[in-house]
Amino acid sequence: MRKTIAKAMLLMCVCVLVLKPSDAQTTKTSVAGVQESSHLKLVVILSRHGVRSSTWTQERLDSYSAALWPKWSVPPGDLTSRGYQLIKQFASYDRTSLAQAGLFAAHGCEDASKTYIWADTDERTMESGKAFAEAFFPGCPPPVHSLAAGERDPLYHSAANGVKQATTDTIPAQQAKDAQPQIGPVQRELIQEMQHVLLGCAPKLSCTPTRMPLLSLTAAPASSLHGTNGNAVESQDPLALASSFAEDLLLEYADGMPMDQVGWGNVDEVQLRKFLDLHTENFQRTHRTPVQARLESSQMLWQITRTLQQAVEHKPVPGAIGPADSKLVLLDGHDTNIAGVAALLGVHWMLDGRRDDTPPGTELAFQLWQDQRGAYAVRVTVAMQTLRQMRQMQILTEASPPAHATLALQGCNVGQTACSWIGFRRIAGQGIDNKDVFQARPK
Repeated sequence: MRKTIAKAMLLMCVCVLVLKPSDAQTTKTSVAGVQESSHLKLVVILSRHGVRSSTWTQERLDSYSAALWPKWSVPPGDLTSRGYQLIKQFASYDRTSLAQAGLFAAHGCEDASKTYIWADTDERTMESGKAFAEAFFPGCPPPVHSLAAGERDPLYHSAANGVKQATTDTIPAQQAKDAQPQIGPVQRELIQEMQHVLLGCAPKLSCTPTRMPLLSLTAAPASSLHGTNGNAVESQDPLALASSFAEDLLLEYADGMPMDQVGWGNVDEVQLRKFLDLHTENFQRTHRTPVQARLESSQMLWQITRTLQQAVEHKPVPGAIGPADSKLVLLDGHDTNIAGVAALLGVHWMLDGRRDDTPPGTELAFQLWQDQRGAYAVRVTVAMQTLRQMRQMQILTEASPPAHATLALQGCNVGQTACSWIGFRRIAGQGIDNKDVFQARPK
């Protein structure tokens, strides 16, 4: 009885399963919607790239601050060497966990051909895919597939298939209103604290700046634009700007910069967590509202569903990613992709003390299980390295795992944390807007 309870508790702590080796091939209990004697058949991971430098140029950053921003060792938006290593640590943990779940051997290259990686064409996504491949299969990494460098991939940027220009003008007025800037008193206070930091002050104190910035964060006009770079809507108001600065502070912290350089010594981990709420709020209105999520992420969720369907049917399915016998499909993209797909599925999480956050390396995973009767179920999980794990480059182990959660899909007919295959397809189909799906995809 104690052994059965122990197995059940382990099964409930899944992102990429952390199970005892004795539990490798099957589970003998019915836990969290996964039926008796279920086998893990396929995992599709939608991942955010690793820690990168700021996407802004040094000149643009410095135009908002009294002191110069710390310089990065890589060009704007590129993966840092530390970001590369953090992805490798996460991938090593994934390999161990999936081996314990029975999907892969613990070592060796036997299943390298059954791992398919498709990355966006940015340097940071391509390099993150390489880091994952190197650590998941040491000595025999599978190739990282992508479109040609510089080409816009419709999977990660739906504007690349021409959808957005044709549809954004027809958004109903009430839905379009959801995308307009809505800044509440809590956000206004945090934005003011961010302005103080940019002026070289402590967050709640005023001081005389050593160099007046050219541009003021709090004086930025409220505006909402049609999206660029694959986004349905982009805002250029104080919340959007503060969100970008919060992300830059997170990247400095995660990349291990000295604390006297993170926010010029005025931002510790406690304050950073507060600032990251600005990033979450901005994402809620620019990527998680129904209209934006459908426009930006229908393509992604449609192809994830087709990839799972391919494994269920044991034959190639148009629109699926990778071969039909794949055991792991990794989609190396962006936080916007994860936010949009999560919104379409109606799922939320609270990890490392932050709501719906998607820091570098975050993994949104879709696990396909088959029980002894042949029936399939899908479990959706999310995992991320904590702020402290990233800053300290902590090795991830069963005793010290990433922050993770199994996500409840409303309306499932199997259980609260897993859906029957039919139930998952129905829920995904309700979120996908088929007119925003580009059917043809390269293999």
